[in-house]
Amino acid sequence: MSLKETKPNQRKRKKDQQTKKEEIEEGNNKEQIQIQIEIENENENENENKKEKEKEKENEKEKEKEKTNENQESKIKRKTRKKRKRKRKRKNKKDQKPFSWNLFNKRRVVFQVTYDGSGFSGCASRTYDHSETVQDHLFDALQTSKMIKDQESANLQCSGRTDKGVSALGQIVSLTVRTNLAEGVGVIQSDCDKKLLRTKDEEIDYLYILNQILPNSIIILAWAPVPVEFDARIDCISRTYKYFFEPDLFNLDKMQMAASKLVGGHDYRNFCKISPEKSSLFRNILHASVDKICSLNSNDESLVRSKEIWAFTVKGKGFLWHQVRAMMAILFLIGEGKEEPELIDTLLDIEKVPSRPGYRIAPGGPLLFYLCEYELKFNWQYSLKNQIKIYDVFQKRIQNNSWKSVLGRIASSVIEEQSFPYKEVQRFCLNDLDEREKYKFSEVNHFLVRGKVNKKRLGYMPVMKLKRCRKS
Repeated sequence: MSLKETKPNQRKRKKDQQTKKEEIEEGNNKEQIQIQIEIENENENENENKKEKEKEKENEKEKEKEKTNENQESKIKRKTRKKRKRKRKRKNKKDQKPFSWNLFNKRRVVFQVTYDGSGFSGCASRTYDHSETVQDHLFDALQTSKMIKDQESANLQCSGRTDKGVSALGQIVSLTVRTNLAEGVGVIQSDCDKKLLRTKDEEIDYLYILNQILPNSIIILAWAPVPVEFDARIDCISRTYKYFFEPDLFNLDKMQMAASKLVGGHDYRNFCKISPEKSSLFRNILHASVDKICSLNSNDESLVRSKEIWAFTVKGKGFLWHQVRAMMAILFLIGEGKEEPELIDTLLDIEKVPSRPGYRIAPGGPLLFYLCEYELKFNWQYSLKNQIKIYDVFQKRIQNNSWKSVLGRIASSVIEEQSFPYKEVQRFCLNDLDEREKYKFSEVNHFLVRGKVNKKRLGYMPVMKLKRCRKS
């Protein structure tokens, strides 16, 4: 019997094969469909992400535009505000009434002023140049606070005129200022009707108001009422200066001997710089000495070498231009051993030496206008508000530990001899020395010890062999 399949079996097999093919095709189609669906979903997600990013960018752009618009609006508002302020100021200037000085009384007072002179060109105002002086700052503060009408009506007088770079501890300034009181010591009555006068029971707080305007290098410590005819310059009985130095390499006994020879009434043309304003060169020195002031407790050897500070103290009714600095120059030469104390006698003899030899005067940094005395006893008035500023300023100066604060630490011990109401004020400290000079305090001693040295360095030339000044 043959192995050939029957026809029905063949048909079944063919059907089975077709069903298998159909099943395979259907499975493939499903997989393809799923893959396509996944691809489509990924594309949709990417499109959504792109749309979100685009929206975010658009939002950021809108925010930036809003910020720019806000900035522009704020700028416009600021400009409009500035314009309005300017217009108001102009209107106020036009509509503002002038200060009625007639409605206030005036009063003659004195101020006790202390200042660091390293940043000023002296105390008195100058008309021939534009350099800043202590008196210029006082006038500015007085005029801005409406204490004085002008400089002429103030009649401001200082007890002493300090040179450029010279500091003061007890400078007395007399002037006429506005007052709130109707009567009292030094009060000058106004011509206005008494009913229209603006008076109060309390006086103006001069110290607090003026010290808020003045720089920190100038401070008014106290004020006192004085009679109308009082003049700080003319009524001064004596003025005292102190010149600080270190005693290194100096013969202090010879310096003391030479300083004692300066006492008395003499013609001091050989110890000053001649001023065309001064006709008489005669002055009376009441006291001159070289004394130890204090010992500095410093661990830094670069600040001070000797830790002892001495001072040349000189007292007199009046002094000539650069007189104290010229005296100190000669004392330096004597203390160094370049000259003998008898040089003072020869320089005071005008017949032998009719004009001053051309020696260099001592620098003004270590010089301090210390004290001035009057027959009138002042009733000093102090301000509690002013104490805060004085304390802050002095603390900042005391905290300066550089070599330039050596003179300040000297003054902090010197001021203990004077009576101030606050302990904080007793710690007074001068500011730094002038930065333009660029020399250490210890080198002040060697500023003049060589005398006038030739350019070829031939050695020391005695004072009496130097050329004479023409104007002397």
